[in-house]
Amino acid sequence: MKKQPPRFLAVVQDLLFVAKINAAAQRVGIDVEFIREENRLLEAATSSSCVVILDLSNSSLPSIPLIQKLKANTAEHPTQIIGFLSHVQQDLNREAHKAGCDLVLPRSVFSQNLDELLRQHSCHLPSSDSSVCLPDTVHDDRD
Repeated sequence: MKKQPPRFLAVVQDLLFVAKINAAAQRVGIDVEFIREENRLLEAATSSSCVVILDLSNSSLPSIPLIQKLKANTAEHPTQIIGFLSHVQQDLNREAHKAGCDLVLPRSVFSQNLDELLRQHSCHLPSSDSSVCLPDTVHDDRD
């Protein structure tokens, strides 16, 4: 049985990042569904395997409880969570990781590696550069 590619969901309100994600998804050849309501996100995440792109700085949805809820419902359908935030938000970085966020990146690293990040998480597409490996968490010494 052929493995189905994951569904890509994004909880992002910053229009700059919405545009960046849409452009990268188009280049990579995947669809990303942007969701603003928690209930819709949880429903979508429990219906199939998915990758959730989460702006951890999004003030409309508290990210830490959302990560915990997403991870609590992954028994049948695995959910990978990619979070991004400002490099100065070190406390939020640690909290997101503890809550179960699979990958936490500063905004700049997220933006620079977005195409490859989407390729790596879409199991049906080959990577353009298999030597590129993104770290689980980026520790930034800037405060």
